[in-house]
Amino acid sequence: MTYLVKRIFILLLLALPACAFTQVQQGKVLLMNGTVSENTLWEEKDGLIYIYDQRNNIFGKEKTRAIELNKSEVYSLSNGSKEQILYYQDTMLGDYYTPEEMRVYLAGAGDARKNYKARHISAIGFALCGAAGYLVGDGLLILIIPPVTYAAIQYVGKIKIREKYMSDPNFKYNDLYAEGFEPPARSRKMIRGALSGLAGSVTGVVLSIIKNQ
Repeated sequence: MTYLVKRIFILLLLALPACAFTQVQQGKVLLMNGTVSENTLWEEKDGLIYIYDQRNNIFGKEKTRAIELNKSEVYSLSNGSKEQILYYQDTMLGDYYTPEEMRVYLAGAGDARKNYKARHISAIGFALCGAAGYLVGDGLLILIIPPVTYAAIQYVGKIKIREKYMSDPNFKYNDLYAEGFEPPARSRKMIRGALSGLAGSVTGVVLSIIKNQ
């Protein structure tokens, strides 16, 4: 009987770390798209990562939403001062960067998502497409061609990274940071270009119709 009790006790001790690891923890989650979630509830379970998003609904009642992620979508999980890096370099899968290089790359992507607003793209697109719509007047093509053309133009040229976009000024002139910054910033430029261009074209056409009535 004593031997059996000891065996059970040892098995329980061995199982404790696994059980503790699957408990919901609070800390920072860094995703592979550069997004950082601070003070987030997360859990690793069944080979997946669950992030629990707590927010109030329209009635003011707190509601928790579970977001399910594959490990490949998460760079690291932090619990207090301890960080668990899930990303690893694997050239066979196209992951050529080391973990530290990828951290810099993700810093660029995160700063672009958070700080790059591309407001000047919206203002110029609205003005140009609005002028085209007003001058041409009625017509379906004038509502489509200028916004699409203006959005396509945003694919060309270099993204200028200003210091105000950077979470850390030490990233200035860092090529890896710039590589991470470029894709989300480029995408935002094109989306802003298309939406502002469409709004401008519609406004210009409407003003032209009102004028000619």
